[in-house]
Amino acid sequence: MRPFLLALRPLAPLAPLRSLLALRPVLALVTALPLAACAASPVVAPQTPVEGAPAQAGPVVQPPPPQGDVFAVSGPLKEETLSIFEEPTFDARTAAVPPAPIGLPAPPPTCDAFVKRAPVKEPACADRPAGLAALDAALAEADPAQRDARLAGLEACAGIEPGLVRALRADLAPTACADAIDASVLAKPPAGLRGDMHQVLLGQTLAARLARTAQQPPKMAPPYDKERVLAFTKGPLLAWLTDQARAIEDLGRLGVELRLYARGLVAVEAGMADLRLVEAVRAAPLPDGMAKDEEARNVYYGTLDQLLDPWKSRGRDAALVGLREMAMVGILHDARVDASRAMLSRLYGGRRIDALDTLMVPPLPAASPASTEERLAATLPTFYAGRLLPAEAVTRPGTLRALLARGVPMQQRAALHELGLTPEGRALYARARLDLGRLYWRAVDFDQATALLKVWPKDTERPADVTFTLALALALRNGPEDAALMMRRAPLTALGLGEVTALDWVARSKPASPFAGAAAFNAALVKQMSAPQDAGAAVFREIAARFHEAASLLSGAEAKDAEDRARAAEETAKAIQ
Repeated sequence: MRPFLLALRPLAPLAPLRSLLALRPVLALVTALPLAACAASPVVAPQTPVEGAPAQAGPVVQPPPPQGDVFAVSGPLKEETLSIFEEPTFDARTAAVPPAPIGLPAPPPTCDAFVKRAPVKEPACADRPAGLAALDAALAEADPAQRDARLAGLEACAGIEPGLVRALRADLAPTACADAIDASVLAKPPAGLRGDMHQVLLGQTLAARLARTAQQPPKMAPPYDKERVLAFTKGPLLAWLTDQARAIEDLGRLGVELRLYARGLVAVEAGMADLRLVEAVRAAPLPDGMAKDEEARNVYYGTLDQLLDPWKSRGRDAALVGLREMAMVGILHDARVDASRAMLSRLYGGRRIDALDTLMVPPLPAASPASTEERLAATLPTFYAGRLLPAEAVTRPGTLRALLARGVPMQQRAALHELGLTPEGRALYARARLDLGRLYWRAVDFDQATALLKVWPKDTERPADVTFTLALALALRNGPEDAALMMRRAPLTALGLGEVTALDWVARSKPASPFAGAAAFNAALVKQMSAPQDAGAAVFREIAARFHEAASLLSGAEAKDAEDRARAAEETAKAIQ
């Protein structure tokens, strides 16, 4: 076993090997960037609670609702500090794009279509309204190739800032194609290209190159005898890993000076690239004798995981840097964010970044975009919506509801510090903050959702779904500041998460709330997530009772899920008592 670990040892980014440039994954990116601040959640429709419905453990006797001010807010509510930077300087004469690293795979052949596609001539768009109308029409095109051709025709539109449409085309195309798509603009920047837009184009280029790293490790065909496996590990596998690690290192370093969205693009892809290398090393073949010996195999992988842990941690931290930047931009739905969270959840099962996805949330009101502004709010990726739509548009309920399809940009969030909202707008914006908090584990979002819903107009009754949202926001307050803190530091119970009094009130008050079952389920789930590491049997019996209560108030698959969780908690209680 030892020869194989020695063969792989140079791949681990340990202190004695720091002199090997190829073996330092994105450390420069991770250490230079500060660490601060989905799978779809179950949407629960309003239900008529089934009073006293039997669960497998017998009839459920629901406790009485808590008394007093169950919606009281303890401690100050956090305010979001939005990053405001001076626009980076940009000189087209010196803005050269660095060459691709050695060993980087070329863009896939499918990217050629985006580079060579002839633009469709669009009507004149000399001002912003005409430009937005033309952009709306192009994005409405169902066929991706036709949509891209129509967008290409808008690149010279005077009503849209230079470079933005090219960046949008790159974001709507496969990630691995972005450097090929952006190459001509970066090589010859158009007049009027702003520094921050140039950074986005550069960030897309670096992210595309990172997305192509660590994708196709060399394969070894059987037989897997000791000599052949060792030769493969020390030969093709080590050479491939060295080239890929060097490429990730070089590309990650170039992303350090970028800002916000541009930096987020690079950091997310750098983290995933590093974690792909970890998976490639773990997937390397073992000699048949070792593979068949369970004890030897376990010792090997245990030792290997120790060697890979610093590398794995840096990949995790880079991904978390990227997610922090995406959260600041306000992104709610994005394939990169989903992929990064999925990989982190797979490799860090004990610290699942997607743990809050299971919470039940009320359905959003149906969206029916009727204007150019509303349609663009629903279809544009969040970064572009922030640059193209007026900041005050967020005060219009139709536009705010449309924004929830992709995200609420920081420009619009900043405007809401000065502008008022109708009750409908408060409910929508609170839901956006709740969803941002669940996606990125940001404590400030739960506090802001609480602030929006706690103070409600006196002459307007707070709807049941809004009351449920407020109760859930209160239960998630006082948790970790962000995903980095959640995954790297104290257990959730030590960070204050788990006050479910308001959820208990929604679940148990009379007349029954249409969200009683969802509130009971969420209360049980939050209690389970925040259970102390040394929790005794009594804690898990309480969790089981809470899930039984939820099952009695839910129906169908939701009730079954609650019952399954109750039984699992009961088994845990039996095992530790």
